[in-house]
Amino acid sequence: MISPKPLPLAKPRAYRPRREPVTIAIGWAYDGGLLFCADTGVTGLIKQNQSKIVRHVSNDGNCVMVFASSAVDLNFPLSAISKCWEAVEGMDFTVRSLEEVHHAAEFSLAEFYSTHIYPHPDREPNSLYLQLLVGIWLRGTARLYLSNETVLNAVNQYECIGAGAYLAKYLIGLYRKANPGANSLQDAALISNHAVQAAIDYDARCGGKPEWLIIANNDSPNQASDEIGYLGEMFIDVSLELYWKMVRDLANMSKKDQWGKPCGERIDLLSKQLRDLDTSSKWGF
Repeated sequence: MISPKPLPLAKPRAYRPRREPVTIAIGWAYDGGLLFCADTGVTGLIKQNQSKIVRHVSNDGNCVMVFASSAVDLNFPLSAISKCWEAVEGMDFTVRSLEEVHHAAEFSLAEFYSTHIYPHPDREPNSLYLQLLVGIWLRGTARLYLSNETVLNAVNQYECIGAGAYLAKYLIGLYRKANPGANSLQDAALISNHAVQAAIDYDARCGGKPEWLIIANNDSPNQASDEIGYLGEMFIDVSLELYWKMVRDLANMSKKDQWGKPCGERIDLLSKQLRDLDTSSKWGF
């Protein structure tokens, strides 16, 4: 019996490093609008700072789109963002619905993937090229979306993307467990800023500093707000340090002291230490 002719060996592909997620970005749909927070670190041949939040406003002021991106190479998301806005900006925003704007941006994203991502020579299964958090504000109503390749899925409350997403989701989960139902602008600003800063501190793929942007339902979008005062990172870090010192002291007490006066005195000491913290380290604006 004649053996089957062996198949020719496939030409080996040139080695290309796998694209891993970097950065950290959070999008939050709070009770009165949207808040975006992201780091500014960009890793390339040299480390540098660059904004990862892009805002586009229509000429008539009736539509705003905000994009927060995560990618190894920012050229990909920046190009995709530009194409999405080009597909939207010519619409008549006095009559168009938010769903129509969403669908136009989503169609543009699908075209971008078909043209630039899927044919790319180092495209691998499950290889993450870019991820976007997208906010659409139309005539006083705002919605948040998360990109999953060619689709933009609605987000009910918050979503995190990038290398630091695991840590941000963990910290947000702790905050929401302690404050169930809390969803004000102050809530979103406090925990988002803290989570992004924590990712910058603990994940080498995040860097720079936190930046944020707000879209309020009842007003024009703004970069900051005088009405927001949230706890500074120094205050949070020192508070946690003092808390764990107290927990350790309580754990090392005798059972008699744990249920007696020394326990109450130790807890009262923590309250005094928190009150005595420098005001300048307590509030950030």
